[in-house]
Amino acid sequence: MDSTYGKSRDRISNLPDAVLCHIISFLPTKFAVGTSVLSKRWRYLWASIPNLDFDDDLLLDRDKPIGDSERSICFKNFVDKVLLHGSISCIRKFRLKCSDHELDSAVNSWICTALERNVQELDLYFDTEYPIELPPKFFFCKTLVVLKLSFSIFLDIPSLIWFPSLKVLHLRSVEFSTDDSAQKLLSSCPVLEELVIERWRLDEQWVFNVSAPTLKSLAIYFSVDGLACIAEREDELVDELDNELLVVPQVGPEDESEDEAEDEPEDQKYKLVVDAPNLEYLSITDFVSEDYLMSNLSSLVKAYVNVGPTIRGIDDQILYRGRIYELLRGISNVKHLSLSGETLHVNKDECEIEEWTLPLQVPTCVELHLNEVEIKKFDGLDYELGAIEFLLKNARVLKKMSIDCRDWRDGQEFCVCKKLSGFTRASMSCEFSVFCHCGGIRMFS
Repeated sequence: MDSTYGKSRDRISNLPDAVLCHIISFLPTKFAVGTSVLSKRWRYLWASIPNLDFDDDLLLDRDKPIGDSERSICFKNFVDKVLLHGSISCIRKFRLKCSDHELDSAVNSWICTALERNVQELDLYFDTEYPIELPPKFFFCKTLVVLKLSFSIFLDIPSLIWFPSLKVLHLRSVEFSTDDSAQKLLSSCPVLEELVIERWRLDEQWVFNVSAPTLKSLAIYFSVDGLACIAEREDELVDELDNELLVVPQVGPEDESEDEAEDEPEDQKYKLVVDAPNLEYLSITDFVSEDYLMSNLSSLVKAYVNVGPTIRGIDDQILYRGRIYELLRGISNVKHLSLSGETLHVNKDECEIEEWTLPLQVPTCVELHLNEVEIKKFDGLDYELGAIEFLLKNARVLKKMSIDCRDWRDGQEFCVCKKLSGFTRASMSCEFSVFCHCGGIRMFS
């Protein structure tokens, strides 16, 4: 019996090469190469995998008593060896995470190798002291479908740039050479469908223009210091498109550095421009931009808005409500709207504003198109209640409103829920629910 068991227990090695290569392609390259020691059957399988994932943190043990230069040499030798002996002519995915700026020439060489092998997905993450400038060959790639660039990357956009197959683009806290670099990059992507932008205030893009006729999904996070709030969720964004609204972690102006605002020119204002007639999903978390221009968003289905007063000072807080109204008016065709409590917030202590001011006329999006509303981090304050009352009273086709008040204190919810239950509703079929701090749900008919 033992002999029979021994002959049959290694069933994986009996699978076809194509199946084994597919399995180990999901491993970081370090572990994929490591399978070569299992047996002669596995010795060269790793050389045929279409996915390459190089991570210097994963490959190098930072606790070992060797110098940084030695670690860099080890990492460089490993990547060079894999690329040299790899037999695949078409790389499906090439991911490179590196934290040593002294490897910039090697990095460019590796990127060029990936491009020469018709790479389809390129994911570059550089946490280096100085930004790495990408090679000229990078800007003219016909095979790229997915491109993700993160952190210490300098984009000097040339006059000739072309990504004819690019559908997914993620830019996280990268540096641009000129104030129109971002628009030049987007203009070179004629079939772009998904765009994720994580900006920091020193990226030199005073007017960030997203004009993309084929774009379907847009998520923007704009911070002062480039903290990676999208980082932990970027792998989930695509999965959420079919099910839930894109939601970025809550960030308010109190999380930003006010000292950096003093270095900005007073006559310069950050502006976000979006022109995307096929856009279906929009997520904006922004505490820096002072002006929004949304146009041609006739296909918009879901939107998440988490914006607030900028860090420039009291004047912007006073004008805050007008900016929010202009933003919401620009997404007037949206059917599912999610707002953060911060979006409804006004600093009453500094601005001396005591109530939420109603618009002079009911926006079209509220009256005729709005199907669903979600309020996050609701505090039950009077101006928030005023906003909810306005929406319920005027949204004729509203089907669902949900309010997240899980941060409430004991006893607070009863008083507020009593007020909510008394609000007039234009849509008698609206399902109205409140998520309480105790984990329960209050439903109002």
